[in-house]
Parts: sequence; C-alpha cells; structure tokens
Amino acid sequence: MNHIKIVVRPALLTMGILLIPFFGNMYVDGWNWPWTAFAFFGVVLFGAGLAYELVGRNAKAGVIGGFGFGVMVGILVIAVLRYFNPEEDTAGIVIITLLLSGLVFAFVGYLFQNYLKRK
Repeated sequence: MNHIKIVVRPALLTMGILLIPFFGNMYVDGWNWPWTAFAFFGVVLFGAGLAYELVGRNAKAGVIGGFGFGVMVGILVIAVLRYFNPEEDTAGIVIITLLLSGLVFAFVGYLFQNYLKRK
C-alpha cells in the first residue's frame, strides 16, 4: 500500500497543477497550449514529485539540505547570467548549471552528514 502512495501523490499533484492551464485553454482568449506542452510539463512535474517522494523517504537532512542549497546557488547563478548577458539564449547553460549545482551540493551535504555521524 505504501508503494502505491509514492506514485499516486505526485500523479494527483501533477494533474491538479495542470488543471490551471487546461482551464486557461478553455476560458482565456489567446491561451493556446498544444498537447505536447501538457505532456512535457506533466512529465517534468511528475518526475520532480516522484523524485521528491523517493528521496524524502530515504535521505537524511544533510543531503536534502545540500540539494536545496545547491538549487538556490543554481538559481542565483541563473540570475547573474541573465543580468550580464540578457540578449543571448542561455537555456542550456541555465539547465546544466542548475542540475550540476544541485548534485554537487547534495554530495557536499552527504559528506557533511557522514562527518557529523562520526563525531
């Protein structure tokens, strides 16, 4: 039963969030999302929710805190890149920066957690 909840919660949350653009397509003039946009954002939201469910169950506070700090650093780097170079398309750099900083700081959080366990 617990394994079903891990999948059902992100699925329900994804459907709930995607209801906003669905009703926007129906009732707002000029709001026309194609089905591919719904599929893409559905996969992204469901993947993020599933990752949160799986990591939240097994990881300790150090790893989660490190990943959160890494995402904040990545967002800060994205803002700086956007400020210094607003005319060029930096989408690839932005995505890679966000992912790498999250992973690096998750690893740092893991090392910090193991260091505190030994003491």
